[in-house]
Amino acid sequence: MKPENYAHALMRLIEKGDKPAEAVKKLHATLENEGRTSLIPSIGRAFERLAAKTQAREKSTLVIARKHDEAKARKESGAKDVEVAIDESLIGGWRLEAGETLQDASWKNHLLNIYQNTTSA
Repeated sequence: MKPENYAHALMRLIEKGDKPAEAVKKLHATLENEGRTSLIPSIGRAFERLAAKTQAREKSTLVIARKHDEAKARKESGAKDVEVAIDESLIGGWRLEAGETLQDASWKNHLLNIYQNTTSA
């Protein structure tokens, strides 16, 4: 089995409720029984990559046009614990990027929709 597979198994154990230290002990015992303890460093690196991917997927970002738009954007979007980024190409409004979902209330999006609706007729 590849180190990535062990890293995924370790992540599943933690997601199911095992404490991280207990999950690592279980994995270590399994590796000892299989005579594969030499994989531990590469499993650790694979787990770091997997955790970074998971964190990036779960990260929420509120994108605003200008810094002074932040309070209004947070209120309208209902966003609380999010990173805030500024994208001046939005003109106004906001975009909430949470994992694989996007909530777009930017003026840029509205203007593009108006343009597409008027030119496609």
